[in-house]
Amino acid sequence: MAVNSTSSATSSASALYGSASRITGLMSSLDTDTLVKNLTSTAQLKIDAVKRRQTRQEWYNEALQSVRSEVNEFLNTYISVTGSFSMLKSSSYATYKAVTSSTANAVTVTASGAAEAGEITVKIQSLAQNASVSSSGKVSKKGTEISANNTVTLDKLDLATPLKFDANGKISFSINGKVFEFGKDTTLQNMINTINTDETAGVTMKYSRLTDTFTITADSGGANSGVSIQNISGNAFGSTGAFKIGTGTFTEGRSNAVAVINGVTVTRDTNDFTIDNINYSLKKVTAGTDEETVSFQLERDYSATVESVKKFVDGYNTLYEKLRALLTEKDYSSKYPPLTDAQKKEMKDEEITAWEKKAKSGLLRRSTELESLLSSMRNAFSSALGGSSKNASQIGLKVAGYYDENPGSIVLDEAALTEALKKNADEVIGMFTNGSSTDPSEQQGLMYKLRSSMTTFTTNVKDILKSGETKIKSYDEEIDKLELKLDDLAERYYKKFANMETALSKLNSQATYISQMFNYG
Repeated sequence: MAVNSTSSATSSASALYGSASRITGLMSSLDTDTLVKNLTSTAQLKIDAVKRRQTRQEWYNEALQSVRSEVNEFLNTYISVTGSFSMLKSSSYATYKAVTSSTANAVTVTASGAAEAGEITVKIQSLAQNASVSSSGKVSKKGTEISANNTVTLDKLDLATPLKFDANGKISFSINGKVFEFGKDTTLQNMINTINTDETAGVTMKYSRLTDTFTITADSGGANSGVSIQNISGNAFGSTGAFKIGTGTFTEGRSNAVAVINGVTVTRDTNDFTIDNINYSLKKVTAGTDEETVSFQLERDYSATVESVKKFVDGYNTLYEKLRALLTEKDYSSKYPPLTDAQKKEMKDEEITAWEKKAKSGLLRRSTELESLLSSMRNAFSSALGGSSKNASQIGLKVAGYYDENPGSIVLDEAALTEALKKNADEVIGMFTNGSSTDPSEQQGLMYKLRSSMTTFTTNVKDILKSGETKIKSYDEEIDKLELKLDDLAERYYKKFANMETALSKLNSQATYISQMFNYG
């Protein structure tokens, strides 16, 4: 991958040479353009040197911005309350499992982080049901189905009582006070979707090909739910309506869920509810059955907590090792400086890619910002956490030593972490989450120590990037000045060569004249 350093002299002043408006070398037969290039090469090299410094600064900014983005992504994922694997969420630590010997499958019990372990007994006396109304009989002409699929338009439905549209080709009706209007070219599915997604109507409409009937069910309310239908135009609803559903308010089938939980009767208008951070999902009535009461033992699930910490450690190590690699990456900049445009023209694309990969290596080698960040990240694990006298190694998170496989990364001892959780879960959780960003370091848990270190880094990098942008602009100004000098220098040389050509032309004319005089004599 040879690169000719002298070829760089053609980069910014190339427009000066070989201009169509400039006629050179007619009398002398000299390659004036090449001569001017060579005479101005020193000036061009100065321009190339500044451009290389500018390119290095641009690459440095890009590398630093990339690291900043990586750090922010880690923060947003693990140390933000909205992060997908946030270590500030209580659910990442205090998880539970409900153990039961029941085979009834009548109720599901789950718990969030603030629940309390213990026994739970549930007896279900009734399930919540919302008011519903269905067609009084089959609605299709043949008693099978109104269409093979729901994409058929309303005017093509094979109904026993055909839909009649008003003078505008519409049908309209209201459900729970919400007015709907549909045209002949509306598909059955579009009508159903429009009704089902309307929050004001608050119902779910279905057509069953098994029963060949329509059903409209209230979405909520339990014993207080209802479905109110009024026909406005056309004949979708009413005593002789196409859907065989009348008008008025329907309350059939509505009821509340009633369950006895730990001896206390609970009434809800839904089968899914939460009490004291425990989620209940009622499936079927148990009262009066062989297994009236279903018992659960709610236990802390330490394996889920360990799994959360394991994901965090994996993410931390990925980030740490990537940053450490940048700090120790070999610097080839002396052998592989940024290429000029002229050099790139002499190379293949794959050669340019390989060259620039080497040229960009080591941009952040021994970066003081990165070194400071990694040092503070390591210190967060070795210092006392969350107001306790313990550090992370005492609960199973050890910083790998210099001679270990990945120095500075975290080695997780899952058994030690599980044992620490069993002994004093609240203390362990506090070591991760206690304090806040504004508290003194000794009061901060691991998450806030790391967030403080990383936020300081990203803030400093933001300032460094601004300074870098200023440098890049100053290089632009310097290059403009140097290129003006190059233009002036090249122009002076061209004028000298032009004067020479003029002198040679005169000499040639005189020589021709003298020759003619002698020949004449």
